Amino acid sequence: MDEPRFTDPDLTAIWNFLRPSPTPVPPSADLARAPHRRTPDAQAIAAREGLDLGPELRRVLRRRPQPAKTQPRLTSPTEGAPAPGNTPQQQGPAASRAVERSRVMRLIAQLAPGLRHYQLRERTTAWAALQLTAPEMETWMRALGADGAAAARACRAFGIKPAALDVVLDGRQVRRRLREGATVTALLALAAERGIDLRRR
Repeated sequence: MDEPRFTDPDLTAIWNFLRPSPTPVPPSADLARAPHRRTPDAQAIAAREGLDLGPELRRVLRRRPQPAKTQPRLTSPTEGAPAPGNTPQQQGPAASRAVERSRVMRLIAQLAPGLRHYQLRERTTAWAALQLTAPEMETWMRALGADGAAAARACRAFGIKPAALDVVLDGRQVRRRLREGATVTALLALAAERGIDLRRR
């Protein structure tokens, strides 16, 4: 940086007095041991000595380059966040329902591959509403078919478990009668006439 030039000889004298003198560079070993001290600037010296720098000298000092301040880096709310769907702990109920529907839809498509897309959606909605676990869903669906969501709901409401679906009433299994459209109440009555309690199976 070029030395400032003043029109006032008194200011030049003050500048020369306040200007830090160059110091010899110590050996590297001494630099490693020596504590790092900040070199006082002209303003600090003037304040310590009780000197008035005057407006012209203050303007020169203000023009000297100031060290750049490091600004904190601003990050967007989504920056660094895991991709949606990668952390199940952070997924909400909507994401969980979507996964459940996908699993139900795949199972229905396996059991009834000839369904149209709107039929597949309807049956997926009906089965997903039962909120069954994966093993329960597969057991009920394989026993009653892709169209058996309503029958499965009624069986569960009356306390009939999947084991009771294998009971034979007058030569036909309960599951077959339900597939053919028999109601749960009718089957309970028929079983009671035969001395069978389907709810204890």
